[in-house]
Order: sequence, then C-alpha cells, then structure tokens
Amino acid sequence: MAIPSTKVAAPISFTDRKILVIDDMPDMRTTMRNQMQALGIMNVSLASNVREALSYISQRTYDVILCDYYLGGSTDGQQFLEYLRTSNAISRATLFIMITAETGFNSVITAAECMPDDYLLKPFTGETLKIRLERLLERKARLAAIDRLQDQGAWPEIIKACDDIIASKDKYVVDAMRIKGNALLMLQQTEQAINFYQNALKMRDMPWAKLGLARALKFKGEDEQASHLLENIIDDNPRLLAAYDLLGKIHSDAGDAEKALHVLDNACKIAPHSLARQRSIASLAESTGDYERVDKALSVVVKQTRNSPLRDPIDFAKLTNALTETGELERAVDVLKEAKEHFKENAEVKMLAAYEAVAQSHLGNKELAKKALDLALADDGDNLSEASKLALAKACLAQNRAEEAREILKSVVQNNPDSNKVQAEIASIYKDHGGDEIAQHLIESSVKEVINLNNEAVQKARAGHYAEASSMLTEAALRLPNNLQIVSNAALSILMDIFTNGYDSEKSIRAKQFQDAVFKQNNLYPKLAEINAFQIKIQAKYKLEIKA
Repeated sequence: MAIPSTKVAAPISFTDRKILVIDDMPDMRTTMRNQMQALGIMNVSLASNVREALSYISQRTYDVILCDYYLGGSTDGQQFLEYLRTSNAISRATLFIMITAETGFNSVITAAECMPDDYLLKPFTGETLKIRLERLLERKARLAAIDRLQDQGAWPEIIKACDDIIASKDKYVVDAMRIKGNALLMLQQTEQAINFYQNALKMRDMPWAKLGLARALKFKGEDEQASHLLENIIDDNPRLLAAYDLLGKIHSDAGDAEKALHVLDNACKIAPHSLARQRSIASLAESTGDYERVDKALSVVVKQTRNSPLRDPIDFAKLTNALTETGELERAVDVLKEAKEHFKENAEVKMLAAYEAVAQSHLGNKELAKKALDLALADDGDNLSEASKLALAKACLAQNRAEEAREILKSVVQNNPDSNKVQAEIASIYKDHGGDEIAQHLIESSVKEVINLNNEAVQKARAGHYAEASSMLTEAALRLPNNLQIVSNAALSILMDIFTNGYDSEKSIRAKQFQDAVFKQNNLYPKLAEINAFQIKIQAKYKLEIKA
C-alpha cells in the first residue's frame, strides 16, 4: 500500500466553531465551557439532558457535540447518538465525541452501534481537548465536500470525490475507500462493489472491507457466501456488531427467525442497550408467536426511553399486543394508559386506540372497547401500520363489525400479496369468526382484484396509453405502498409516459419516489434494473430539460 502523504495541514481555527456540551453534571458542563473558552470558542451551548439537547439541535447546526455517556436518566449517550444518526437530525459534518470515565470505557466502546467520531476519557485537560479537536476538525475539513454530498445522497459525485482523495494518497485514503464502497452499494453497482472490497482486502486485512464485501454479496443474492464471511468476521472481531445485524437479517430473510434471534441475542450480550436491536428481536419474536420474548425486549425499550424524546408509540402498541396475547390484560391497559399520556398526534392516538379496542374487548369492557374502536376507525386520512390494521380488524370482529374488518384486511392482503406471514395472521384472526374458509376467500379475492388492476394497466401501456396507465397505477401505488409489483409498475409506467409524451418534473419526482420505495423494501427486486435503464434513457433524451 502506498505511504500516505505527510503534507502539513493549515492551522485549525476555533473561534468560529459552535459547540454543544451535553452532561447531567453542572460542574462538568462548566468545566468544559471554560476549556472551550480558553481555546477561543465562545459559542458554547450547555444541555443537561437529551430533551434540552434536541431543542438546541433543532434550532441550529453545531460543529461539535460533546456528550457524556451516562446522562443520569434512562437514555444514555450512545442511544442518543443512534437516534441522531438514524433520524438524520445532524449532518455528517457534525462531530460527535463521546465522553466517559476510564472505568466504563470498555463497556461504552463495545456498545457502539453508530460509532462516534471519537472518545474522551475523564478527566481530560484543555490541552488534550485541543489536540483531539484539531485532529478531528482537520479530518472533517478534508472530507467536507464528501459529507455534503452524502447528506444529499449524490452517490456518483461521492465516488468521484473519493477517487480524488484515493489518488492523492494522503492520510485520509482509508476514509475515502470506506465511503466509496458504501456509495457503490447505494448505486446498486454490486459487481463493482465486490471487486472494490476484494482489492481493498488485498492491501491488508480490514474488518470494514470484509463487512462491505458481505453486504455486497447479500445484495447479489449470494446469502450463503455472505453468511460464511460474516461468521468469520464475528469470530475474528466479536465486537463488530454490524456483522451480527447483517447475519441476523440474512437468516430472517430466509425465514429462519430462530437463527436470526440466536445471532441477535449474542450481539445483545455485548451491547444490551441497543434500542434498534431490541426492536429487531421483538419483531422476529412476534413473527414466531413468542410473545413472552416480545414482552421482554420491548419492556427494556420502553423503560430506557421513558420520559425521553426517543420513545416511540409503536413500542407501546407492540408491547400491548404481546401482553394481550399472553393474557396479561390489566398490564396491557396500564401500558396503553402510559402511552396515551405521552402521544397526542392524531395518527398515534388512532394506532393506540386500535390496540386498546382489542384489550378492552378481551377484558369484557364493551363500552370502552367500542369507544376505542370508533376512535381508531375515524376516517381522517391518517394511515395505520399493517400491524395496527390487523389489531383493528381483530377489534372489529370482536364487536361484530365483520364488513369493516373485511375491508381492513383486504387492504392488508393487497399490500402484501405474497406474504405467508400476513396470510397466517389473517387465518388466525378468523379462527373464531368463520374459520379458514372465510379467510381463504378474502385472501384470494383481494389478490385477484389487484392482479386484474395491474393487468388492465399493463394492457393500456402496451396499447400506448401510457398516461392513463400511469394514472391508474399511481393511484394504486399510493393506496398500496408495500405492494412492490404495483409500486414498481407505477414507476415504470410514469417513466414510459415521460419518455413518450414529454418531460414532466413532477412525474419524474413521483417515479423516483416509487423507485426508492421499492429499493428500500427489496434492493434486489427484479424490476429495479428495468426502472434504472429507463431513467438513463430519459436523462439522455431530455438532458437540456433536466439541466434546466
């Protein structure tokens, strides 16, 4: 491997930097502010908890966030960072530095799901802080253009910018290589990504490159090869938690929930406080009917996010469902009571009402069950999740509102026409309300209706009526956002309409939204290649219009 350039970087200026310090100890906040001021940084915000920190972050952009790991509440610094990164609350240009006492460093560093930019061990001097900030800010300055492009999702431009750094052979070559590999995957350039990671590993053994190769192999559909590689990665690097998550997903996608749970359980032994992983465990356990395990995982999540902006109403809803299934009805109602005190948005209220209607029906509280069901069924345009719709259908059947249950379940089937899991859940729902025959008829008729709609639109497209076909499929795709056949055909028909009838920016945006929705749910979906090819044809035909 070529020796990186040792070119001396320009001195780092601190005077115009904006810093956010998060620590529950007033003395520590004061000490860090004094250290910052000694470096010439006067623009320092101080937060004592996650809520205050989020308020600051919503109002301005910070160059550096210094966050203590133990924040004195149920939510820790690592969970906060996980939330900030996954919700895109901060840009890649913002440095996040985790602060912890030396005695807790090992447990903190192994719990890193979303890696902070660096760690600082207490106690530290102003000089230590200065040296660390200089190094990190220099790196950020070198990668600033790439960070901006990543925030925009401009993957082709990211690859070019990374290639420029790689060609320069400076000390940020490996950073650029890691970013380039991810960009290749985001562009679905799977073969190029595989070759890239294999060449990187010829330079030296780098765990991130092995993990990237495993991701690329999974994208290609080589799940068995990817699994073997991930098992080797875990053996060699047992604290590389992303490897566990990817291996768990491979097992889950293959329908082996028990294997997936075993892998995630092993990861939890290393990092027990990951909210994302506990939620994954709950979802997998729910798919196998292991509601006691759902209870165990989500009770942890609810406890750790209590009185925190990181709490999520879906956690409460799924926990309620698990408790209802295990017969802990009073506890289910208590969970809902707590949830209703915190979640006031209309969609949240409706979702929770759907689960309350089921629990109250099981308790025999007819009036409360009816009140909750009427609230959940209120037609005001809000969409419920699939799980909430299933709960709502259960409540309808429990209250002899069979037609409303049928319409709800019809929507669920049409959104997931190939899901054996959904079909099994519908059969279970009808077990005490007509049995398998009614469930099977509903499933078959619902699927047939969508097939007929899709076929009619395809015939219109073949006859050259692209605008009409795209209009039909767009309406269907907005109604059935999880039906990949409908959504992908909607994207394709819109692109055909644009190619034939003239460029339209609004239609182009809609087609891209549908394309992205398919990719997010299944990056290997066969129609994506055809959609990508049509996008290229349109860009070539309407180059001037697109630039304008």
